Amino acid sequence: MKIIFWGTPKYAAENLITLVSARLEVIAVITQPDRKRGRGNKLSPSPVKEAATDLGIPVFTTQSISKDENTKGILKKLDADVYVVVAFGQILPKEILDLPKLGCWNSHASLLPVWRGAAPIQWSILNDDAETGVCIMSMEEGLDTGPVIEQEVTVINDSDNLVILSNRLSQISSKLLLKSLVRISIVKSLNKSSILDELKAIDQSKLNGKPSYARQIKKEDYLIDWNQSARKIIKRVQGLYPNAYTLHNGKRIKILEAATIANKNNLLGNHNNDDESIHKAIPGEILMINKQAGIMIMTNDYPIQIKHAQLEGKKATDSYTLSVQSNLEIKNIFGS
Repeated sequence: MKIIFWGTPKYAAENLITLVSARLEVIAVITQPDRKRGRGNKLSPSPVKEAATDLGIPVFTTQSISKDENTKGILKKLDADVYVVVAFGQILPKEILDLPKLGCWNSHASLLPVWRGAAPIQWSILNDDAETGVCIMSMEEGLDTGPVIEQEVTVINDSDNLVILSNRLSQISSKLLLKSLVRISIVKSLNKSSILDELKAIDQSKLNGKPSYARQIKKEDYLIDWNQSARKIIKRVQGLYPNAYTLHNGKRIKILEAATIANKNNLLGNHNNDDESIHKAIPGEILMINKQAGIMIMTNDYPIQIKHAQLEGKKATDSYTLSVQSNLEIKNIFGS
């Protein structure tokens, strides 16, 4: 069974490596063009392109597959049996979806129909969902609307951030893709509807959850709003890790790890504060700085502890060291 793999980020690259390690016949890879990345803003290949190159698989890049007649011609000549799509980053037009005999199959990192779209992992954390997972679905013209043939659920732990959860979901995705491709390889029919019947595909209307859209993350989403609740701010830090930030004296401070205070009495007793003074504090106000606990800062409803952070132009560090780097003082206010 000849496979063409479509994908772009590290999450997808790990899936590609798993398929090749299992000795599946990946004859080509389609990915996004090289982009400027990192501090030096140098042109760099996508993680999927890097992985494919290391594996000796032919790689083709496309800025827009719907307009790219050259790549369309290549795909027709390659005549693959199946397309596997993992976080490619573009919508495939019907003429592409119709090419492979055994269909186009997408591994999507949510429990469909919840969080269709570009950023399902981020939004599952931002929304404080209790669980998420991976679905393997047959692709159609709608955005992540196709019938599902495999699904696995995972709990979102309080300690999970974007990287931790993405790594776990990537492992689940790799496993489900392998299982799905074995099932797809032995179908008897080449008719799409018959293939779906053989695989016992489930229409998303029969799955749990209401349809929702995980839109692309925007630049403004990364800025922390201290007027939100402590829980929402912590979920923003985790869901957009490592890029959620605040401002102080015009400089960006990335908040890398934050937590609710385990015992508010410790904050009150050790630092000569009283409950009334804490409630009088305004969102974003620094309540405490010390070497053991780092920085305590007020939100809309409850103080949180900043554990690790990164000042613009500096390396990531514990929050007490950051307070020295930034000349922070009690009663300073984050957000400007």
